[in-house]
Amino acid sequence: MRSVVHGGDKVILDDGVFFGRGVFETILCNEKPIYLEEHLQRLKKDMLKLNLQPLLEEKFLRDHLSKLKIKDKVLKIIVTPLNIIITERENPYKDDDYRKGMSLTISKVRRNSTSRLSCIKSTCYIENIIEKENAKKLGYDDVIFLNEQGNVTETSCANIFIIKNNEIFTPKSEDGLLKGIVRDKIMKEFKVTKKSITMDDLTHSEEVIITNSIMGAMSVKQIDKTKYNSEKFRHIFNENLRD
Repeated sequence: MRSVVHGGDKVILDDGVFFGRGVFETILCNEKPIYLEEHLQRLKKDMLKLNLQPLLEEKFLRDHLSKLKIKDKVLKIIVTPLNIIITERENPYKDDDYRKGMSLTISKVRRNSTSRLSCIKSTCYIENIIEKENAKKLGYDDVIFLNEQGNVTETSCANIFIIKNNEIFTPKSEDGLLKGIVRDKIMKEFKVTKKSITMDDLTHSEEVIITNSIMGAMSVKQIDKTKYNSEKFRHIFNENLRD
């Protein structure tokens, strides 16, 4: 059985520490964890993909989370071979971020669409962190990763939607990306076409939106030198994401 680690508890050294054999979920908590069931289902599926033992501690984890009563925070659950680590932090996205929107730059790092890790929320996350840090040094908020064929995949922490002629498009998962919880919610609520999105598609979009479980839907105002003004679908998305 795994140990549940929270606060000042100590982790047990395992392959998660030494080799990054671990998965995680980041969950918005308002009065309660948002989309908890969907997050736990994805967590368990990703564990199988990394050959981790099943989450036999699920009931204990749920009970523990219920006792913690985390509110108005961001909850993170990390599972490794011997640990279940629970952390909490402040929500980094403020009202001003939604007013300003995000500015992105294209990463020089290419995603491998055949990689096992491209579709898993694994703890092997350092490339995402470094690329986002480098983007911030250049004055941007985040990066967009392209795959080896030059098609759009995702940002360091969010999925991407583009709007052209009032139609909604998002990169297909086969191009090498994590299928986000909010991405799935939007695709159930709206008619969304999954396709390989080129740089030309991105440049000539009327609106670009990024999504994840913490930010919901956020407008992109600039990608390198290309600027976007529309926020129509961002507002529509967020209205339908209210829990």
